[in-house]
This record gives sequence, structure tokens and C-alpha cells, in this order.
Amino acid sequence: MPAPYNETLDQFEKLLILKIFRSEKLAFAFTDYVHTELGKMYIENQAVTMEAIYLDSDCKTPVVFILSQGADPTTGLYKFAKEMNYDSKIQGISLGQGQGIKAEKLIREAKEKGEWILL
Repeated sequence: MPAPYNETLDQFEKLLILKIFRSEKLAFAFTDYVHTELGKMYIENQAVTMEAIYLDSDCKTPVVFILSQGADPTTGLYKFAKEMNYDSKIQGISLGQGQGIKAEKLIREAKEKGEWILL
């Protein structure tokens, strides 16, 4: 930022100015902002195992995977279910055209039986 703005604006206000003039740079600026304001741990990718995810969940807390391009936890989840002798109690369904009602039914049944559903 040109003087005097670099000294007078806080980091969030600088993000607003960047949004106006150089929006293509926002992703990098947000990373810097989070690093500065919240800490390095919020921008680093952390390797997480299915075992750790399982231990961090319970029967009332669903596990939600936020997927990025090229990431698919399906194979790892089915492998983990097999290691836990749970492979007969896991079902998967692809959501899409008309599958919502079927998925709701599977969820209700799995909830009563203590099974896992992969949507």
C-alpha cells in the first residue's frame, strides 16, 4: 500500500482495498491474514488418519469430509471399516437425482442399527 495507507489501515481494511483493485490476489492475502491474526496452525495442512478421526467422533457427531479436487476419502474409509470389522455395517450412496429419499431412509435405519452411511 502506498503511504500513508500502509501505516494507517489495519490488515482487514487492506483486504477490502485489495478486493476492489486486485481481487485475484485475495486468496494469498487471506492466507496471510489468517496466519497473522489466528496463527500458523490454521493454514497448514495436517495429516489426519481415519483412526484419529474415529477417536475424535462419537455416535452423535457425524464426520464430514470437505473435499478438494483429487481428494477422495472413500477408499480409506472402507479400508478403515474393514480393519475395525465394520465392513458389513457401512453403506454408501451417491446423492443426486431422486436419491435424497433413499438416503434419508438409509440414515434412519443406520441410526437405529449403529451403522455408517457414506453420502
